[in-house]
Amino acid sequence: MKQNRNHEYHAEKATKLARLYEVIGYPLKDENIALQAITCSNFAKEYNDCSTDKIYEHDGLAVVGDAILKSVLSIDAFLADITITEGDLTNQKKAIENNASLQSLGIQMNLPDILFYANTDLQGKKKIATAMEAIIGAIYFSHGFDACIDFIHRYMPNCKVTE
Repeated sequence: MKQNRNHEYHAEKATKLARLYEVIGYPLKDENIALQAITCSNFAKEYNDCSTDKIYEHDGLAVVGDAILKSVLSIDAFLADITITEGDLTNQKKAIENNASLQSLGIQMNLPDILFYANTDLQGKKKIATAMEAIIGAIYFSHGFDACIDFIHRYMPNCKVTE
């Protein structure tokens, strides 16, 4: 049975945004993008089925965040060794940027407490990883690429180039 998520969403959004901003270290400029970053797909569907206003889930935003994360990891690997081969660069990225590592990081950051999710939204390793990528995408749209680099290096220090 579908639940009406309207009350839950509106009652908790200020608290969840405050937690997100605490994790990021600053507020995002666009509250709607911030809310989208922390809204899982099934929750959004249940909300939209019972509400006249609509909210958006984070899957599309996660695609942007994934591309940014891969770019940062590629840049860092190349700057650490300008002679790196394509295969080695790909292997280094895969070792750092994968669903298991992003899931683990998301749990360390207490992302489940920040996310709007339905019962099935957090099943599997990909769901929290998707939320991590969506947050990176939201940071990009709010504060740009350099802010994403800072966020990634803060939470994934093993990818940072040491000079």
